[in-house]
Parts: sequence; structure tokens; C-alpha cells
Amino acid sequence: MRLFGGKDAERGLRPGFREMKWGDPAPKTGVVVLDEQVDDKFCTLEKEDLTLAGQRVERIVYKFFQGRLSEVVVEIPVESVDAVLKELNAGWGRPRRPNAFIEDYFWHNGSHGVDSTSASFSRNPNTKAAILTIQSNYIRAKRNIAEGKEPGKL
Repeated sequence: MRLFGGKDAERGLRPGFREMKWGDPAPKTGVVVLDEQVDDKFCTLEKEDLTLAGQRVERIVYKFFQGRLSEVVVEIPVESVDAVLKELNAGWGRPRRPNAFIEDYFWHNGSHGVDSTSASFSRNPNTKAAILTIQSNYIRAKRNIAEGKEPGKL
């Protein structure tokens, strides 16, 4: 599975998504802007590979904070959820699951600074589809500081 880094990337939660690293600017071409707010731009890529772990996904949304990649959200249809979750566990290790009755899973790569990355996988209890969110903890901390929040607080 090549979620992070190049072809020879080692296993584990990597800083970024596919070929993009946290802090990269939006590509110059092929970007479709879905929404734009003061500091945020939400985009998809025109020629995006809409598969993850060999499974079809609905959509991949890239979030750019102040023009830099900060977060990726992957919408996963019900028929792909189990295979994707199995592959995430194999590639990223056992997730933290705070409540055995709620299908929310969390990973953190343990890095510090710009490489610090977290991911969450949440299955909707009604539709059984899922959302995978991968984000830069460093850029999230910068956002909190810019918004006057204490670092580390959401």
C-alpha cells in the first residue's frame, strides 16, 4: 500500500498523502476547488486515483491551510470499508480504539515537528460507509495558535 511517500516508502503512518507532503502547495494544474474560506481551501484532483488499498473510494478531498497541504479526507463506500481498514491496520499498526462499541480508530506516527501525523477512521453506524482523515499535527497546532487557542487543544 502506497499511501505515503514514494514506491519504496517504509511501512507506517507517513507525513503526507501519496506523493504530497504536509506543507506542500496545491498542484499548479488539475485542481478542482470545492470550497474556499478565509485560510482554508478544499480541493479534489481531476485525475485522482480513486482507490485506496486496491479498493474504490468515493472521493479524496485535500485541505490546504494558508495555501499548504494540511489534511486529507477520504470518503470510503460500504463495500470497501472492511478491506481498507484491514490494510490500514497492516500498514500502520494496531490503532487506538477508545470505545469498543463505536467504530472509531486512531493512529499517530509518534514523530515531532513537521512530520507529526495523525489519522482517524470512522465508520458511520447508519450507512456503514467510512471517513478516513489524515492530518498534519504541526499545521493543526499552527492553526490553533493563529486562532488564539492553546497548542494541543482542538
